[in-house]
Amino acid sequence: MIENCIIGDNVNVSQGCQLMLSVVGDGTFLPFRAALFMTTVMDNSMVAQNTCLQMCVIGRNSFVGAGSTFTDYNLLPAAIKARDGNGVLRNANRPVLGSCVGHNCRLGAGMIVYPARMIESDVVLVGSKDRRIIDRDVTYEESDHHRLSAAALHQRLYPRVGEKESESW
Repeated sequence: MIENCIIGDNVNVSQGCQLMLSVVGDGTFLPFRAALFMTTVMDNSMVAQNTCLQMCVIGRNSFVGAGSTFTDYNLLPAAIKARDGNGVLRNANRPVLGSCVGHNCRLGAGMIVYPARMIESDVVLVGSKDRRIIDRDVTYEESDHHRLSAAALHQRLYPRVGEKESESW
């Protein structure tokens, strides 16, 4: 089912997907039963099967693992807090608010991401008993790939403003 969406070129939407009020960038792959509601998935990303994204933004060249859920509603009666334009955590004054994933991220299967969480570019999150629920923002320094033996294979492509960029040529 595709309803009121903008879909780019060379996009693969498999059987059982539900897309509503969403934008899907060029070269994106959505395997079976992926669900997007008011979500933007940028170019060349993949949202694996049985994944539900509500009011999210997923950056370029990113992967969201199978069975992951990005909630937009706080299950507890507490206010949803989000960072303002200056990076200060404040009350969002919203009943619902989605999350965002940066560019070049890899999120393992079965992740649950709470409302208004930010996962910085170039982050890898491996699903484990210690890291299954994302209930706070995740920075590059907290990325799980730093503790893996093949960490050097995941290069940082999107440094923060003011950080030294690597030479591309």
